[in-house]
Amino acid sequence: MPDVPLLERLAQLPALPASEALAIVERLREPQKDPVIGPLFGVDDEGDPTVSALVPLVLQQFQAKPDLTCYQALVEGLTGIWNAAVRAAVVARLRASGLPPDDLLLRLQALSPTLGFAAEKGDTKTQWLSDPFTQDAVLVQQCVVRLLFALRALAESRANEMTSKG
Repeated sequence: MPDVPLLERLAQLPALPASEALAIVERLREPQKDPVIGPLFGVDDEGDPTVSALVPLVLQQFQAKPDLTCYQALVEGLTGIWNAAVRAAVVARLRASGLPPDDLLLRLQALSPTLGFAAEKGDTKTQWLSDPFTQDAVLVQQCVVRLLFALRALAESRANEMTSKG
């Protein structure tokens, strides 16, 4: 039997609420020692726990969407990283062709609604235009945190499934 691609295997797991990621963090005595999410946690010079500023943001997003599953959060994270990568490649080509900065967003929107932020609310477009590198770097970092927490929760679910069978 050939290997089933990872995303297909993950999609076959029972739907797990993304908010379950918070429960995992609460259960871990030393989250900084976890091989997946550990780098997001630490201990300062005084021995007090520290956490990446993105962790509470992502966990709040997970809790704010009760219907969000870990698999959906994983796919959203991968999609955000993909969009930022494609946007960076397209922007590099458009700039190299001499496209004026004022036309950049219009061209992105014409090429792809996703790349041009068509679905975004607020001043996302303005912020991105003011500093595309920083805005996309923050998006990627947030997506990586989302992806790590979703993977960790899915792995916990899989581990429970594997160890509960006699």
